[in-house]
Amino acid sequence: MPDPNKLTVWLRGGELAELERLRTGRLRLRFSAAAVSTYGINSRPLSLSLPITTKRVESPSLERYLDNLLPESGLRGALERQHGVRPGDPFGLLSIIGRECAGAVQFTVPGVHPGAGRLHPLSTKEVDRIVRDLPTIVTPDDLPVSASLGGVQAKVLLTRIGDGWAWPTDGAMSTHLIKPEPASGISVNDLIWLEEWTLRLARNAGLPAAHAKLADFDGRMAIVVERYDRLGGTRTHQEDFAQALGIAASDKYESLPVGPGRLRQIATEAGAEAADLAVLHQDLLRLVTFNAVIGNGDAHSKNYSLRIGNQGTFSLAPLYDAAPVFLVEPRFTHFGHAVNGQTNLRYITAVHLVEEAVGWGVPGELARDLVVEVAEAVGRALLSTPADSRISQVVEPVAARAAKFATQA
Repeated sequence: MPDPNKLTVWLRGGELAELERLRTGRLRLRFSAAAVSTYGINSRPLSLSLPITTKRVESPSLERYLDNLLPESGLRGALERQHGVRPGDPFGLLSIIGRECAGAVQFTVPGVHPGAGRLHPLSTKEVDRIVRDLPTIVTPDDLPVSASLGGVQAKVLLTRIGDGWAWPTDGAMSTHLIKPEPASGISVNDLIWLEEWTLRLARNAGLPAAHAKLADFDGRMAIVVERYDRLGGTRTHQEDFAQALGIAASDKYESLPVGPGRLRQIATEAGAEAADLAVLHQDLLRLVTFNAVIGNGDAHSKNYSLRIGNQGTFSLAPLYDAAPVFLVEPRFTHFGHAVNGQTNLRYITAVHLVEEAVGWGVPGELARDLVVEVAEAVGRALLSTPADSRISQVVEPVAARAAKFATQA
C-alpha cells in the first residue's frame, strides 16, 4: 500500500522530488538524486524560492508554494468539503487534484506515473450546465475534479477537442479555463468584458497577453482563456510572483515595503537566473507600465508570473487577469505592488515607474523610453480595440492616462 503521507512530485513528466506530510502536519520535500544530477545544486527548475539541494526542505516557502497551486477562498473550501479534506491542508487536496496544476508540476501517490490521463468528451448541454452551475462544481457522470488552478474567481478547466470540449481526468492536460461573470458578491460589474477587452488591448499594443474570448453558455456569459502554459500538447512550467517570493496568497497585495520592494526582488532574484537579464527587466517594466496606465487595481503578486525554462532559466509570462478596475470602481486604488515606494494608483506616475526600473539596474534613459513607448502604444491601440457598450466608459479615461504617462516621463 502506498504511504498516504507521501507524494511524488513530477516536473515535465520526470520525477523531481518526494513530498512528505509529517505527523505535525508540516511538509518536507526531498529532491531526487536524478533531479540533483540533471539540474545541479542551487538550480531552481521548480520555483525561484525552492533551489535544489541534497538537504531536506522544510520551510514557509515550501508550504506557500504548494498552497498557491490551489484555489483560494470559497472555491477551495468547496473542494475540501467535497473530498473530505481538512481545511488548510494543501497536501490532502493535492493528493486528489494535483495531477493537473499550473505549470508543469504534478503530484501522484508513490509508484504511480502521472501518465496521459483520460479525456471525457462533453456535449454542448453538459458544458453549458457545468459553466452555468459555477461556483458549484457538478462534474459529468460523477467524474472527479482532478485539476487545480489558483485564484479567487470560480472557474473550470476543460480541454479543447476539435470544435468541442472534454473533461480532463486522471491528470489529463487541460487547455483552457472558463470563468463566468460572477453571479453574486461581485465588486466590479461586467468584469469578464473588461478582462477580455484589456487582453485584446495589450496584444494590440504589442505586449504579450493570454488569448481570450467571450462565449455564451446557455445564457451565462463567460471568458474563455487559452492556457499559455500549455504549448503544442505539452506542459510548460511557470509560477506566480507569490510562489517565486515565498509569499502567502493572503498577502498577495504588497504593503509599503521597508526594504526592497517585490518588483525589485523579482528583477534581482529572477534576473540572476534569467535567460536574458536585460530582456526580463524590460518585459517586467512593460507589463507594470501597462497595468499602471490602464488603472489595474488588481495587479497583485498572483497576477504576474514567471516562465521557467527546461534548464531553470526565468523569463516573464504573458499578461493575464488584467482589467481597468480602478477606472470602474475608484475604491480599487491599490496597485498590488509598490512602485518606487508608491502603491496608490491615484499617485503613481511615470516618474515612479522610471525610478523603480533604475533601482533594478535599468539605465534611466532606457527606462524612460520604455515607459513612453508603452503609454503611446496603448493610446494608439485604443483606436483598434473596440469596447462593448457596457464597458465603453473606460476608453476615454485609459486614453487620458496613456497621454499623461507618455508626457510625464
